[in-house]
Amino acid sequence: MKQSRRMSLLETCLNTGAGFGISLLAQWFFLPLLGVAISFHQNVMFAIIMTFVSIARGFLLRRLFEALQIRVPMPASILAIAAERRRQVDVEGWTPEHDADHVDGELAQAGASYALLPAFRHGGIPNRTGVLEPYSIWPWSKRFYKPQDDRRDLIRAGALIAAELDRMDATRKRKRKAVRA
Repeated sequence: MKQSRRMSLLETCLNTGAGFGISLLAQWFFLPLLGVAISFHQNVMFAIIMTFVSIARGFLLRRLFEALQIRVPMPASILAIAAERRRQVDVEGWTPEHDADHVDGELAQAGASYALLPAFRHGGIPNRTGVLEPYSIWPWSKRFYKPQDDRRDLIRAGALIAAELDRMDATRKRKRKAVRA
């Protein structure tokens, strides 16, 4: 999600606020060592000017990077999937170690079950034997199946598929280490 100009400016101001104090302290200490004698008032004014220059630089560079697509902000959907995956780990306790126990694509299967829900709600999913119900491919106990609304279910689907990818990558990494050993 693209950050608003207002939030971008606020972030830049907060990030450089500490710079003001550091600048003030550094000038107070180093300028006399270099033989430049300035009053405290001049030091404060110079630190204020340099802080505003720093704020403007940070704000303009962020906008330039976004315009040149050097730093492309993540879409809201990707951020929501990442946040859901983090919630699954932090709140539900579905850690990578726990996920390692789910083999044969169970996490992907659970993700597919959630991913099919919007289509099922809006007319069904025809197959050769009638209508496929998303719960029919759910790999675990029904008490863990918690459908909500279309967007939320798709976010859960994405998070479960991300968990499956992470599990696969971790498994592949362990196998490579075992071969090298």
